[in-house]
Amino acid sequence: MTQPSAARGGGFSGWLVRGLSRLVLLLVVFAIGALAMHFGMHAGDRAENQALRSRIESLSTELSGARTELAALRSEAEVQAGTQRVLQNSNAELQRELGRTRDQLAFYEQLIPPGPAGAVAVRAFDIQAEGEFLRYRVLLTRNAAPQADPFKGRMRFVAYGRSQGKAVKIELSPPVTPAAGEAAASAPGADPLTLVFDQFQRSTGVLRRVPDLSIQTVRLEILEGDTVRASQDVDLNRVVSDRAGVLP
Repeated sequence: MTQPSAARGGGFSGWLVRGLSRLVLLLVVFAIGALAMHFGMHAGDRAENQALRSRIESLSTELSGARTELAALRSEAEVQAGTQRVLQNSNAELQRELGRTRDQLAFYEQLIPPGPAGAVAVRAFDIQAEGEFLRYRVLLTRNAAPQADPFKGRMRFVAYGRSQGKAVKIELSPPVTPAAGEAAASAPGADPLTLVFDQFQRSTGVLRRVPDLSIQTVRLEILEGDTVRASQDVDLNRVVSDRAGVLP
C-alpha cells in the first residue's frame, strides 16, 4: 500500500519540476525577446535621429544659401533703384533743358527774317557816344537754308552830319587799339567788322569819332562783297535825347 502513494508523490514532484523548468525557460525566452526588441527599437530610433539631424543640417545649409542670395538680390535691387532715381533725375533735367531750348528756338525763329533763303536783316542796332568814341551793339539774323554756307561779309558804319557848316558823310572805323575798358575781341590785325555766321550774329565794339564832326545819323550797312544786303539808321541826336530823359 505504501509504494503506490510514493509513486504518486514522485510523479507530482516531477511534473511540478518540469512545469517550473518550462516556465523559467519561457521567462528567459521572453526576457531575451524583450531585450532584443528594446535594443532593436532604440537602434531604429538612433538611425532615425541621425537621418533627421542630417536633414536639418542640409536644410540649414540651404537656408543660409537662400539668405545670402536674398541679401545679394536686395543689394542689387537697391543699386538698381538708385540708378533708376539718377536716370529719372537726369531725364527730368534733360526735359527742362529741352523745354528751355525749344523756347529759345521759338524766340530765335521769330527773329529769322521773312523772304528768300539767305536774306540778312538787322534786328537790332544801338549806338551811343562815349567820349571820343561811339559804342555800338548789333544783332543780325539770316534766313539760312539747311546745309547752306555761312554768310561772309562785313559791317560798314557811315556817319551823316555837319562839319564847318557843311553836310558831310564819313565812314567810321574802329580804333587802332582797343578803347579804355574795351577788351580785344579778335587777334591782332583782324578786322573787327568782319562777319561770318549762319543764322544769328551779335556784335559789339567801338568806333572812332571824327574831330569837328557833329554827327546826326549813323547808318549801319551789311556788305557781302560790295553789295549792301541790309541797312539801318540810328538818329544819334534822338538817342542822346532819349537817354537824357531816363532817370539813373
